[in-house]
Amino acid sequence: MTGGSRGIGRATVLRLAKQWNVVFTWCKDEDAAREVELAGKALPGTVKGFQCDGCDEQAVIGLATDLLARFGAPYALVHNAGVTLDALHIQQSAANWHKVMDTNLNAVFYWNKLLLEPMMMQGTGSVVMMSSVTGVKGNSGQSAYAASKAAMMGLTRSLSVESGRFGIRVNCLLPGYIDTQIMDSIPKVKLAELRKTIPMKRFGNVDEVASAVAWLVSDESSYMTGQTLILDGGLSA
Repeated sequence: MTGGSRGIGRATVLRLAKQWNVVFTWCKDEDAAREVELAGKALPGTVKGFQCDGCDEQAVIGLATDLLARFGAPYALVHNAGVTLDALHIQQSAANWHKVMDTNLNAVFYWNKLLLEPMMMQGTGSVVMMSSVTGVKGNSGQSAYAASKAAMMGLTRSLSVESGRFGIRVNCLLPGYIDTQIMDSIPKVKLAELRKTIPMKRFGNVDEVASAVAWLVSDESSYMTGQTLILDGGLSA
């Protein structure tokens, strides 16, 4: 799993570790990553974090090769790492545009190139793309983020067609507004306005997202592939 040290990623790592051994990546916050490992010690599955910048193809190749040698083909891939770098489209810098695409989309390609074939050879597995409701519902200031998350949905559909005969399922999860540390930077008045746009009148929590990921990974969704699952309290209804 990529991006497993904070927020949705942290909750998902710990939820998956109730059933499986989990390897996750982190980019900058080593303290947070080690805290996740520590929290995972009480769970049935082992939890191990590895530093890797998914934008760096050579770094991904090196770590993926090492992980395959250590653990063999993974049963599941969860592509969770992402950035927003919000700006109005006409004010978006080229550097930030490329950073969003590299982190949210190109890194998925780098990991898949190394790990999908071994999964196909073992004849079973699940890939979960962590997209966003922004990919289907426009949001001012998030053109780069929305474009990258919409692209993940297209990739999900095509990849599911290519990999289904090998027993690999590929699905996309689209969370809406989730109560994470990112919300701390938003003024309370703005948060209140956002809540009013959600039919359920509340933000989602990270455990709800983690449970959805676990379901997509598990055999309970064994006949589901190529789909987008929206988890947004009715925001996009």
